[in-house]
Amino acid sequence: MIETFSNKNAKIISQVGQYIYNHSDKTISLDDLASYTGFSKYHFNRIFFAATGYQLGEFIQRHKLEKALHLIKQGNHNIIDVAMSVGYDSPSSFSRAFKKNFSVTPSDVIQGKLPSNERAGSLKPKKILTDQKIEPVWKTLPEQKILGLYGKGFNEQSFSVVAGKLYGQLATMAEPLNYTQLQPIGVSVDNPWAGEQTESRFFAGFVEGLSAHSEKLAFFKWRGGRWACFTHTGPHYCMWQTISQVYAQWVLPNNIKLKDQQIVQLYLNNPMDTDPEALKTELYFAVDDGAL
Repeated sequence: MIETFSNKNAKIISQVGQYIYNHSDKTISLDDLASYTGFSKYHFNRIFFAATGYQLGEFIQRHKLEKALHLIKQGNHNIIDVAMSVGYDSPSSFSRAFKKNFSVTPSDVIQGKLPSNERAGSLKPKKILTDQKIEPVWKTLPEQKILGLYGKGFNEQSFSVVAGKLYGQLATMAEPLNYTQLQPIGVSVDNPWAGEQTESRFFAGFVEGLSAHSEKLAFFKWRGGRWACFTHTGPHYCMWQTISQVYAQWVLPNNIKLKDQQIVQLYLNNPMDTDPEALKTELYFAVDDGAL
């Protein structure tokens, strides 16, 4: 039987939910969860969001609290034991999270007052984007050592500030080449493990024009191989929308296996003299050739 897009979404939710239930007293490991579901570690959180519309951290917490609700309803009225069984060290933090999610406290449930909101295990995807066909341009690239600088951002919006500072520093060091010749790239280095990391690293570099300063600069290894290239048109801060569409409309429906490598962003025009809505960025996804 051919697995439909909706069935794939339901399967992902079921697999993640079962893993969380079996390991609810522990910190959920991204490595283990990705391995359990058979997806690339680096891309897993984005794949999950594309399939369900939920951030993985949000879903994990909700499932843990749902298990706690079940335990209390079954007669376990020791709040400390229940909190620890779902990974909370503090009964007060557990109670706050419980009330935030269910609008009642654990004590309310003990007294017979039950929440009316949906169970996490049966939550339907918030969105399924299936009406748009997205196809990549395939490119086979050699391995490249891109010179540049690393910086840290604390949320999606701050990356614009971080990137601006990094590219400003690189521009003062680069050869007198035009924007197209420099070929600026950007890479979000860390896994997009939403809700778990407080900061993420960002790499800014030029493909050309920095060789004279190689000893002063860091580098990013853009690995060789087959890459699927998609074009984002619009402001850089909206790029996550195109990335999410790639996962939802191309990766999941076609069972694409992505390597555990970062998405490389190649900026095609200068934001200093281009309207934000007209900016174009090529997004490169590393694909496992053996899985095609």
